[in-house]
Amino acid sequence: MTVSEGAVPATERRRRRPLRRVLQVLAAVSVLYLVAVAFGLPPASPYDLVINLGSYTPEPELCAPADGKVRLVFLQHGLWRSNWSMWKLERALRRAGYQPCNGGYPSTRARIEQHASLLGEAIEAEVAARGGQAVELAFVGHSLGGLVVQQYLRRPDARQPKACVYLGTPHRGAMLCDLRKRWFVFRWVMGDQAALQLSPADPFHQQPLPMPCPAGTVVGDLGEGNPDIPGPDDGTVGVAEATFAGASDSITLPVGHTYLSIDDAAIRQVLYFLRHHTFAH
Repeated sequence: MTVSEGAVPATERRRRRPLRRVLQVLAAVSVLYLVAVAFGLPPASPYDLVINLGSYTPEPELCAPADGKVRLVFLQHGLWRSNWSMWKLERALRRAGYQPCNGGYPSTRARIEQHASLLGEAIEAEVAARGGQAVELAFVGHSLGGLVVQQYLRRPDARQPKACVYLGTPHRGAMLCDLRKRWFVFRWVMGDQAALQLSPADPFHQQPLPMPCPAGTVVGDLGEGNPDIPGPDDGTVGVAEATFAGASDSITLPVGHTYLSIDDAAIRQVLYFLRHHTFAH
């Protein structure tokens, strides 16, 4: 039996058809994603959502006291990230009896001071929504989010919190910023606002660190994780950069910078500090 000359091209077309459809779908998804980013979607949102699909169930001793108090915990994500990056922690806090407030902010498009103003507005809105109920506040900031919390606490109208937990926050800046801030890609991806304030030489870091309440630092340590950073680090922030003199307590975990907000051990330490104002050593 002889195969006709046109049969081979037709078969080849049928083989290529599924691949073509996959490429068309990928192209459509990419266009939609870029349009969404152009209209304000944080670029890391899809990644943040995927890595936060897991869950953490707190032990009873880590839960908030069942005394009827309203305990608001404000979460602040890091640079280039989205509120999805704190979603697993948000759900763990809710299961533990807290009322987490996980609002996002345009981390690459404004300065830390402006982000702190947005946080202040969110706090007042949440307190007002409780209709005069007495509330307790706490903060958990990841990376740049910790600096936003600190800037809010410098404000004369800041509400007094019960506790603050900082996850991989470079309290006096991150030297990695100085190494990369002149790169076009760095400014294109991270912006030229809050990102540049991460430089240790920026005047932002000349301000005293506010310590109105017990404050704990969760520090990632991968050893020589990033060869550009002298000494141990979490891949982005040096161990020495992620804590500060006067902190109530500090704990070091073998966790990379990105995963400090989703690692089970880190979440457990956050809950422990909110309850006891110290970490479980």
